[in-house]
Amino acid sequence: MIKGAEREVLELHMLTSLARSQRALSRIIESVADQVEASEALAGKVLENMEIISTYQRVLIRKITGFQPRKTTSSRTPAPPWLHTGQPGLLRPRSVV
Repeated sequence: MIKGAEREVLELHMLTSLARSQRALSRIIESVADQVEASEALAGKVLENMEIISTYQRVLIRKITGFQPRKTTSSRTPAPPWLHTGQPGLLRPRSVV
């Protein structure tokens, strides 16, 4: 049985590893960006692989931390901007004294 402190250290190491994995994925994406632009087939394969890796990482995060990371979604049309109505200057001009 793993003690509390040992578990925290293990979780920290796993999360550090996931962060390292994210940085590696970023480098991969940057390095293949030009080739993906020229090949639709390659773009589809890269997208498929990235989705698989992202799903795997979400599962790991959930198992390690117990948190359920949100899956990002996108739509064709963006949502309207959200503006705080109490903030001066956003919806109405500031009063000049």
